[in-house]
Amino acid sequence: MRQGALIPFGVSALLSWLLVGAVRQYALSRVLLDQPTARSSHRAPTPRGGGLGLVSVVLLTVLALSDARFNPPLLIALAGVALAAAIGWRDDHRSLGVRVRLVAHGTAGLALLPVALWPTLVPAGLGLLAALWWVFWAVSAINVVNFMDGIDGLIGSQALIFGLHLASRGAFGGFAAVLGLGLAGAAAGFLVWNWPPSRIFLGDVGSGAIGLLFVLGGILLLREGQSSLVTAYLPLYFLFLDATVTLARRLRRGERVAHAHRSHLYQRLANGGWGHARVSLLYAGVALIALPVAALPADSRSLGIAAYFIGVLALGVALDRLAERLAS
Repeated sequence: MRQGALIPFGVSALLSWLLVGAVRQYALSRVLLDQPTARSSHRAPTPRGGGLGLVSVVLLTVLALSDARFNPPLLIALAGVALAAAIGWRDDHRSLGVRVRLVAHGTAGLALLPVALWPTLVPAGLGLLAALWWVFWAVSAINVVNFMDGIDGLIGSQALIFGLHLASRGAFGGFAAVLGLGLAGAAAGFLVWNWPPSRIFLGDVGSGAIGLLFVLGGILLLREGQSSLVTAYLPLYFLFLDATVTLARRLRRGERVAHAHRSHLYQRLANGGWGHARVSLLYAGVALIALPVAALPADSRSLGIAAYFIGVLALGVALDRLAERLAS
């Protein structure tokens, strides 16, 4: 972490810890609890909505420590993050229909376009395709993070590491680095409450907004010329690989993908005897390895990324077979 970054990181962590604690008291007073079911990975009723504290701190950090308030495209993007959090907060209180959530997520994704496309990052002729890609990527990320938020500490630790990635790869004092510090610090403060055994869950208010923050952070790295599309999102590879493979399998089996299940690799490992902490640390370790790979010199980076992709894929195959043995 760069010199001078420890203070904003520490302040963000402290504020997040305080706000998440306050949200926990609110959730307990309103009986806003996740009740365990046959498809849950937890055994006791647990407060939800802690992501409200985390996301609030990230937004406050970016507004306070950068010139975002004078940058209309970035303000619109941050409003999209706030919208994703707001619809999630509403869903945490009373379940919303799929169409309502999809419209809100699509609108939040559209809010990223001014940052992603102006000034354009792609040739003018590809503008429409690029816009469709970024909206698709934003909506996908919102829902993937929601799907993967099923055990204690998993998404919080991924957010911490991706935040460190943004802070280390972004231009000094730039929007990506400031967003990264806020995200890493807020995630660290949240993890005090969420590390196994969790005392509060992210809830949809947190998972949806974090998914959008992941996409926005990568866009900011691209804007600053600090990364390629691949290196911008490299630490998320294992997380999204799990989600993509699971989705493909469920579609092949004719299952309803929107319904709750326990077939993700992380769920099968955690429920097969590994426990939440061990699995979350495994996923965090794989994401952490991506940081030095993304920082390799340009002449050796492509080879390093290829080796990382192959290694993670091989690890996924080995863990998938292990999960099958644990379930038998």
